[in-house]
Amino acid sequence: MPTHRASPETKQDPIRFKNLIREAEERLKAGGLRSLDAKKLLKWGKALIKDGLFWQHQADGLATFISSDLFYHYRLPLKFDELVVVTDRFHIKPLLPIFSHENRFYILALSQKEIRFFQCTRYSVTEIKVENIPRSLSEAFQYDEPEKQLQFHTRAPAAGGERAAMYHGHGVGKENAKDNVLRFFQQLDQGLYALLGKENAPLVLPGVDYLFPIYREANRYPHLMENGIVGNPEGLKGEELHEQAWRIVEPHFLKAQEDAFSRYRQFAGNERASNSVKQIVPAGL
Repeated sequence: MPTHRASPETKQDPIRFKNLIREAEERLKAGGLRSLDAKKLLKWGKALIKDGLFWQHQADGLATFISSDLFYHYRLPLKFDELVVVTDRFHIKPLLPIFSHENRFYILALSQKEIRFFQCTRYSVTEIKVENIPRSLSEAFQYDEPEKQLQFHTRAPAAGGERAAMYHGHGVGKENAKDNVLRFFQQLDQGLYALLGKENAPLVLPGVDYLFPIYREANRYPHLMENGIVGNPEGLKGEELHEQAWRIVEPHFLKAQEDAFSRYRQFAGNERASNSVKQIVPAGL
């Protein structure tokens, strides 16, 4: 069933759940279970209706599984339609999107003070500490001579509307500064390329706009997204970056899904495609 994260909408959720428990009870009795046994089977679910604190701390969806000796409930980041299933096994099909790796993507947040790398799915974001990569521009240049240390900022937009990069330091020219940034990104790419290997998950860059073309010059990972999150990512939480990155990668995943549907429709009806689990599982072994 769908649930709500904040009041006053949370007040309707226990009422929804009560109605679904009542529906489950009627189905059990219609299937031949005695009324007393049906009530006994659903007792833990009915007890949950009265737990006010439970209903004040929900996510987007709730899944409950009840049997004669088991009772599980899960708060989940999925928006379900209301559904009651009474059968001899737990119905987990609506939960399968959580376990899919097809929607995995990565975020590489670029800033002068800190480099952060995140592994994401549609419903989660986890920061990954990557070995053997510089954590910041200053760390990458810590062994350089002091006069070669780099600083940069942006100036006001020019007539064309784009912000220009301003590089300054002690005796460092603009071209040398860009070379230093490129060298830093090459070090970064080397560590990430070794980590990602043969991955095909999209990579999204948040960062100040003038860093994007420099990073693209250093990048060897073939699944870097064309669009990035423009702006300094310092101070943004992983969840905030995740929300913006998903808007970039979602069309990519939807297109891949539609392409898969098209391939299935193309081969449906011959031996190159099947919708039978009994055929698919042995073929995949």
